[in-house]
Amino acid sequence: MIHFRRIGHRLLASVGGIVILGIVAIALTYAIRQEASSLQQAENALGKVTDSVAEGLAAIMLGGHAKAAPDFASRLKNVPNVVDYRIIRIDGTQAFVDNATVEQVNARLGEFEFTGRKGEPAPVRAVSSIDPALERMRQTGERVFSYHTQPGGERLVTVFSPIHAGLSCKKCHGAEAALRGAITLTVSMKEIDDDVEHTWRLSILVIIGALAGIITLIYWFAHRTVVSQIVEFLKAMETAAVGDNSVRLKATSRDEIGRMARSFNHMNEELLQIYGNLKEERAKLNTVIHGASSGIVVTDALQHVVLVNRAAENIIGRSEQAIIEGGFLHLFDDSAWMEARIQNEGGEASSPLLEWNGKILSVQASTIRHEGGTIIGSAALIRDITEEKRLEARLKEQSITDALTDLHNRRHFDEVLVTEYKRWKRYAQPLSVMMIDVDHFKKFNDTHGHDCGDRVLSAIGAVLKTLAAPSLIPCRYGGEEMLIVMPGVVEERGVQLAETVRQRISELVIDGLKVTVSIGVAGVPGHEVENGDALVKLADDALYDAKEGGRNQVRRAGPRSAGYLGADTQ
Repeated sequence: MIHFRRIGHRLLASVGGIVILGIVAIALTYAIRQEASSLQQAENALGKVTDSVAEGLAAIMLGGHAKAAPDFASRLKNVPNVVDYRIIRIDGTQAFVDNATVEQVNARLGEFEFTGRKGEPAPVRAVSSIDPALERMRQTGERVFSYHTQPGGERLVTVFSPIHAGLSCKKCHGAEAALRGAITLTVSMKEIDDDVEHTWRLSILVIIGALAGIITLIYWFAHRTVVSQIVEFLKAMETAAVGDNSVRLKATSRDEIGRMARSFNHMNEELLQIYGNLKEERAKLNTVIHGASSGIVVTDALQHVVLVNRAAENIIGRSEQAIIEGGFLHLFDDSAWMEARIQNEGGEASSPLLEWNGKILSVQASTIRHEGGTIIGSAALIRDITEEKRLEARLKEQSITDALTDLHNRRHFDEVLVTEYKRWKRYAQPLSVMMIDVDHFKKFNDTHGHDCGDRVLSAIGAVLKTLAAPSLIPCRYGGEEMLIVMPGVVEERGVQLAETVRQRISELVIDGLKVTVSIGVAGVPGHEVENGDALVKLADDALYDAKEGGRNQVRRAGPRSAGYLGADTQ
């Protein structure tokens, strides 16, 4: 019989019993908390992964780079323990592999805005439309985790992370559905289950070891080893529970606690690796943003500028610090203009053109909102389209200009004639047409060569451009025939202008040859015509009368064509 006279014996007996019970309780509690904490941290990590992917996907879609979305996310498949990764629509079909969404967007916009995949691939069913987890996500609009076990016993966890339809999505996809789809990520739980199983085994070993050595090692083990390490372990767990995975336990011993410490350290290292991968993906996204040719400026919820890429500095002509200090609404020194762009996000003026420091800019500004409608920031996408607009204007001018005479070409004449005739029919604004033909033009070409004929036409074109008032539109009709459309000019005034044209051209001498023209004029009111072509026909008939009458003269259309102005001097 043991007598408890010495404090060591009493401590051994009392503390021993308490420690035994405590170790059992601690081991069980730790194992349970370890399992729950591991699952919770795994779910948190998966949630952060899908949130990061969703943010990256949103940036790509808003920038107009939808084709890059599958390649952007496919890298997740290379992350350890990732079994499957997909972006699905709300009905469970896989996104970005067929043309269903592209066709819907094009149909909604009413134009061929986006180009789909070639071959019209069939939809791919990624998840059953009646999958319980998918249905729960659709009902709650929140992230859902689904655990299942494979035939070999390996457990998998699949996260369904919803992709909410933001305000910027409504233009292309409409506002009918709050959810656009989901990001599904399936990860193996083998390492977590192994760690939990390992932890349970270690807990059992701790209990057995404590029972065997409690009598002789209680003081040393309890005060110097067990208690101090348990306290350190609990502190480390609490630190990790609030998100700091940098803490490491001393794992020099080879006992159960040392093994638990190594297991804990290994778990934290795995989480840090996952977070590191996420940071790396974010760094890549930042590289894309800062390497983009379009300017990007982003603010937080308080409208403080938090991101400015190099292109924005170059386009706006200010440093990053100056842009940050000036504020988002003063990017272009007009806070009201920027405020209007944000207020009108998604409207017709959401991406207007702006002249700034000699440049033509396309500015698309919008407010970024949380799924609940709370504003979390604003963003502006700025493109310098100066050269595009200059090229567009140059190409447009070339498309309507005759290269030889520098007058408007036949294509432009046809468009102008239709427009001005409609204006006459609607507003009764007078309209006259002057048709000009070079007299004896065949002689210039046959006798003196086509170069001479070209010089004649070029000289006449120069005269017509000199005489043409802003409201008169000279065109080359074809060959040696030219036309002047005269909006707002009655026929009588058109005849007077034609006589001025005839006289000025008759003063030309090309290669020693005198140049003369015959002109026919027709206008409304004064004639009954069904369209602009009929008016041109009247002017052509009057021109024919001028030719028949001796050339180098002006004739007006209709019954009055018998009279003329000017006479052939030859």
